[in-house]
Amino acid sequence: MRSLILSLAAFCASLAVAFGLSLTTARAAGVTLLAVERPGGPEVTDVIAWSVVKVNKETGKPDAKPTMSGNGPRLMAKLDPGQYLVTAKLGNVQASQAILVGKTATTRSLVLADPAKAGKTVSKKADAGPPAQLSINMKLSKGKNPIKEPVHWEVFTYEKGGTDAGEKVAEQKAATGQFSLPGGSYVVRAHFKGTKADLVIPIEAGQSLKYTLNLYAGYVKLTALKTKKQKTSAEALTWQILRQRPNAPGIYELVASSEKAEPTIMLREGRYIAVARLGSKMWGSEPLVIMAGQTANKKINLKEGVGAPEIAAAN
Repeated sequence: MRSLILSLAAFCASLAVAFGLSLTTARAAGVTLLAVERPGGPEVTDVIAWSVVKVNKETGKPDAKPTMSGNGPRLMAKLDPGQYLVTAKLGNVQASQAILVGKTATTRSLVLADPAKAGKTVSKKADAGPPAQLSINMKLSKGKNPIKEPVHWEVFTYEKGGTDAGEKVAEQKAATGQFSLPGGSYVVRAHFKGTKADLVIPIEAGQSLKYTLNLYAGYVKLTALKTKKQKTSAEALTWQILRQRPNAPGIYELVASSEKAEPTIMLREGRYIAVARLGSKMWGSEPLVIMAGQTANKKINLKEGVGAPEIAAAN
């Protein structure tokens, strides 16, 4: 009986390969790929040649062979979570786009102009061609060597209107981020020890670009003092670093926090407010200026009473 079951399983697998079906793991997500003539425009209904290539999360480079390919107006794929490079080709027109696949089903669209309708605009398409290679690391301030600790890197497509308007197409945690991307403009976002930095990078198809992001970071050492100028105990003492200016409703944005007695906190260069709270009654605040590559020492006197700033959580 067991040999019969194994034979049936092998036969089914061979049928799947013969008919171009893919055998995937249970965590694979359904991805529908389609093309539109222009952003927000009608869907392309012609037969498109599709290719989907997995990007190695360790090297940031695409695999040698496609994970999936097919022909038709749409491509229905089952893909494991990760980054992929999707290429759609219609006649002499080709477009590529990086996508990030999660655990849930999704639909992604590429802009692919119909050659019969696009005229001269087709030849100006910037993202056709081989993928570009982007290597990016981080240093904390001028004169410092790149850090060796992992950085949380995110890559978004760049859209007019701000760095938060694009779609996330890649993500990696490493000291040096390695990404394969179609030609275009991107927002690279770096998260490191509570800080966040955005960098807009235009990159051409086939280009190999190495970049070092300067975080322009400094440090602050914080100490809280009671009214008698004595150091407080660590019990129930919390620290909050706020942006210097409140938003329109008068609420301050939280940048960093700590529950250590005398923390040292890394911050990007700029002006802030340091707030110390001891229990529910005592608090104190002081303005704070951070210079890149320097460490500031700040002592804050605690007092009783109302008046502590109203705080909104950081994004």
